[in-house]
Amino acid sequence: KTVILIVDEAQKLDTKSLEVLRVLLNYETNEYKLLQLVLLGQLELYAKIINIPNFMDRISFKYTLNPLDEDETHKVIEFRIGQAGYHGKIRLFPNDAIKEIHRYTRGYPRQIALLCHNALKRVVMENKASVDESIVRSLINEEVRSGWQTKLSQPLKSSY
Repeated sequence: KTVILIVDEAQKLDTKSLEVLRVLLNYETNEYKLLQLVLLGQLELYAKIINIPNFMDRISFKYTLNPLDEDETHKVIEFRIGQAGYHGKIRLFPNDAIKEIHRYTRGYPRQIALLCHNALKRVVMENKASVDESIVRSLINEEVRSGWQTKLSQPLKSSY
């Protein structure tokens, strides 16, 4: 039997750990590999792997998730809400809110999820029916003022 090892946040692995994984990929029988390795991580992972001799030639499939466009952002938000169990009649994220979310996050899924999570918490705290543009802008302002925005989500303009 082949073991499949899935490592999430693989960009956090140091070079020594990645080298150990590379060596483990060498083990096989006459019929099959003993280990299949799935690494999931941010773009920094690629920069680490290319510096390890013979690692890249062991990779049979690579995929980069590009930033989502506005329509894809809308779909992923609706999908995640549905998966969380919400099937109400009120749209929790109207188009104006989604437009702001996409504009600020630039389509990066992790940033989208975080901003939506915070927006839903704010909706509950303010006893509102849905996330509106003002809630999203308020959260963006707080993030920008706190300095916690990521490199991917720098403030767009000082108009916030």
